[in-house]
Amino acid sequence: MMNMRFMESSNKIEIVKYPKLKHIKMFVNRIKFVENHVHNDFEIFLTLNGKGMMEINNSTYIYGPGDIFFINSGDVHSLSSHLNNDASKTNEPTSLFIQISNHFLREYFPQIHNSVFKSGNLKNALSKSDYETLYAILVKAAKDYFSETNYFQLDVVSSISKALSYVYRNLDYKVINEVQKERISRKKSRMERIISYIDANFDSQLRLEDIAAKENLSVTHLSHIFSSNFGMTFQEFVNVKRMEQCIRLMANKEKTLLEISYESGFSDSKYMNKMFLKRFGCTPKEYRRQYATFYEGPTLDSGKFEYVFSDSESLKNIDKASLQS
Repeated sequence: MMNMRFMESSNKIEIVKYPKLKHIKMFVNRIKFVENHVHNDFEIFLTLNGKGMMEINNSTYIYGPGDIFFINSGDVHSLSSHLNNDASKTNEPTSLFIQISNHFLREYFPQIHNSVFKSGNLKNALSKSDYETLYAILVKAAKDYFSETNYFQLDVVSSISKALSYVYRNLDYKVINEVQKERISRKKSRMERIISYIDANFDSQLRLEDIAAKENLSVTHLSHIFSSNFGMTFQEFVNVKRMEQCIRLMANKEKTLLEISYESGFSDSKYMNKMFLKRFGCTPKEYRRQYATFYEGPTLDSGKFEYVFSDSESLKNIDKASLQS
């Protein structure tokens, strides 16, 4: 049986909790899309099967089986099963996610707390030999984590420590001082406030000028923040949020597309059609038809687009991918 996990639309600042091990969390999920969000933890994800598209800050990546990405703490990122803005090309990816607190083993390796990495695909940064070794380390860590055999805590901590040593040796990073860290923290807090404000108000009229005034910024500066962090304008970002809400509401079969367009903040259904064609290459009606058959299992009546597998199902997915690698 699969468990569901999603972040409330009013808040995309993900607070990572560690139910099994302090400073380490793992889960295997299957994704339709995960909206723009940030968290204070490092994240490693290994794609087990399928292909998807990911945006980290203002960079776009296509990822597939065997790719291992490292996402730095505080980097805004989203994931989708759509490739090249075409909703017809979906191959829902299943991935292993490993979230690591920047307090992990801080007593022994204090610089982890102040490390800033350049997020990217570790498969491109490592030699073939090192990549294969890292892949094996992550798979072992996951199997130990999900199986919870005797002493699994020691085995997982050992494996994650080894994995981080490969990250430090091969990925660009810098160690910043406390003043620099505080400056980054303030910028991160500002981004969190802006995203949260848009999430709470995208169904009404939103103006760049109003948000700039709230943050005591110039319109030009705020516009630059959007282009540098998301690779899109403020209005494009708001339209993406509105389309995400449209997709959530599509799960309710009682709602018409006209109702969905208004409840999502679009001025009319024609404009919603235009945005869907631009981003997904299909109309909302076509998207809704594809969405209805996207997942097997229970009806997604509350618009959730990320499934997290149980521990036993996670092990099956990892074993299947390991056999194919």
